Amino acid sequence: MQAFSIMLDVRLPRALMAILVGAALAMSGAVFQIILKNPMADSFTLGMANGAVLGAAITVVTIIPAVLAPVLSIFLGLLSLLFVLIIARKLDLTYRPETLIITGILLGAMLSGVLYIIILLFPEDTANIARYMFGSLGGADFTRVSVLLILTAVSFIILERYGYVLDLLKLGDIRAHALGVNVSVIRPLLLVTAAVPPLVAISYTGIIALVGIIIPQIILYIRPMNFRPLLKRSILIGGLYVLIIDTLGRTLIAPLQIPTGVMVMLS
Repeated sequence: MQAFSIMLDVRLPRALMAILVGAALAMSGAVFQIILKNPMADSFTLGMANGAVLGAAITVVTIIPAVLAPVLSIFLGLLSLLFVLIIARKLDLTYRPETLIITGILLGAMLSGVLYIIILLFPEDTANIARYMFGSLGGADFTRVSVLLILTAVSFIILERYGYVLDLLKLGDIRAHALGVNVSVIRPLLLVTAAVPPLVAISYTGIIALVGIIIPQIILYIRPMNFRPLLKRSILIGGLYVLIIDTLGRTLIAPLQIPTGVMVMLS
């Protein structure tokens, strides 16, 4: 009976959370890389992940209810993305990949510095904040799984609907506009749609980096394809990848558990 309870209340939600986190990260990475024409673009390299973690950490050290952590993470994550795009635009009108990446990494470093200051000011909360820094699925429950499932599903439906538009965006803004795409409206809409699920995932698990870069690029390296099949394969493989990595982190040196974010970096 106890074993069944552990499987149902601990193992199952963690496994589902791993699948959804991997799916959300890989899905957003595929979209960001197309829209920003940058194979290195994802929530981590654009500073959004650090903004989301900072938002979650703020709820740890303040009186803001923990249930609002996803909301604050979304707000700070999107604010970080907006800041990166504005600065990159000021520096380079063409949004060259290196400009976006450097700007995102510098912003992420600055936000990490703010996070370290919070740790120094609130040492009693260091353990809780560290969980967000290293990325852990240990706090998974069915409520969080349900929220992330709904947001990921809604995002997938919207992105899949605009699959043809994303294929046109690959051709460049001028060609896409000539073919009837309102680029100035569609780009921010799709960026926000793709950004929300991973930001919520990060608010629950902390930073699990590189999944959004690795998965879509491996798929495209093996076989170039249009956006819709890329989106579906990214979701499937991303979910399985994080599930396998998390399982290895739990079992390699049990009873000690290696955080999922650390395992991804090691793999």
